[in-house]
Amino acid sequence: MSEHPSQKDPRIHPDGLYVHLPFCAAICTYCDFASEVYAAARARRYFEALENELRVRVAPLTQPFAPRTVFLGGGTPSALNVAELRSFFELLRKHVDLRRVEEFTIEANPGSTDGEKLEFLLAQGINRISFGVQSFQPHLLKLLGRVHGAQHGREAVALARSAGFTNVSIDLMHGLPTQSLDDLSRDIDEALALRTEHISAYGLIYEDGTPLKQAVAKGVVQTLPPEEESEHYRMVMERLEAGGLPQYEISNYAQPGREAQHNLIYWRNEAYLGVGVSAASFINFERSTNYYQMDDYMREALASGVAIESRETLDRDARARESLVLELRLRAGVDPELFKKRWGIDIHQDCPELDRYIAQGLVERLRDGRVRISRAGLPVADGIMAELV
Repeated sequence: MSEHPSQKDPRIHPDGLYVHLPFCAAICTYCDFASEVYAAARARRYFEALENELRVRVAPLTQPFAPRTVFLGGGTPSALNVAELRSFFELLRKHVDLRRVEEFTIEANPGSTDGEKLEFLLAQGINRISFGVQSFQPHLLKLLGRVHGAQHGREAVALARSAGFTNVSIDLMHGLPTQSLDDLSRDIDEALALRTEHISAYGLIYEDGTPLKQAVAKGVVQTLPPEEESEHYRMVMERLEAGGLPQYEISNYAQPGREAQHNLIYWRNEAYLGVGVSAASFINFERSTNYYQMDDYMREALASGVAIESRETLDRDARARESLVLELRLRAGVDPELFKKRWGIDIHQDCPELDRYIAQGLVERLRDGRVRISRAGLPVADGIMAELV
């Protein structure tokens, strides 16, 4: 396989843009994302840094830079007011051609959106909104440090529908301390009743440095036993699929045709540009990550337009194995022939661990030859993928 594919190769030419908007009304107990409590002066300075980075980062790309997907994440982008969002979209359009965008997503929190803001976002071309609901149970929202109540989740989806959004996603969490199967069942009932096009259902991860991880270390909070976490995951899979949202990725469920196109770029290991504090990019087989600390990011972005803290260029074998792990997250599985054409390795010959997992029933070979993690293997998918990479 050639090591110098054409510029239009999706492995080389970024088709997706991620923009990190780090401001929140409050910081959740489980969150380790680069975020800070909203302050107007910090937001203005951040936009200056962001615009300078955008100007410099898009310059080497095929002009004009016209991504197919755009994702505004955070933080909580909806924490910004309409005037600030207007300034943001103005700077974005200066440097990015948005006419080709098919999917334009914004993350939002219940309680930080209203009818005016939602109508404004829709008018700017946002056509997909993802609400961080996490749970409808008051005691779990309190545990997570969420500032919205259970009713806000329902109201946010209703407001989005009234504004005209036809592609709505919500996040749910499972495997939480003190979360019973009954709690989870009620959350799933509530989520399905909203009839959103997409649901992301994540198992809780105790990230270093977070208040929740510290509470566990002090014995204030008890984690669920692993077998209960697996039971939660199985319930989510079964109930959401039965509710008309097929699982298409380890943690994601959607009506057919409403899968998150931007995230599919990540899972297919295609190229994308990320701008903003802590944002990652993958361009021309180089993986880079911006500074995680806000002040470091703004200093470097304002000075030179480049705020990259780390870079790594993957060789053929490394990027092939990484691509295998990412694609195995998808329930469609991996086509060995197509994978070999794209990445230059035979997954059965070059990854003997895969056949061992097939023999154990944790990975399965489908009738058409595709390989995917089996239903039995999904609860331990992280361990499988860690060995493959």
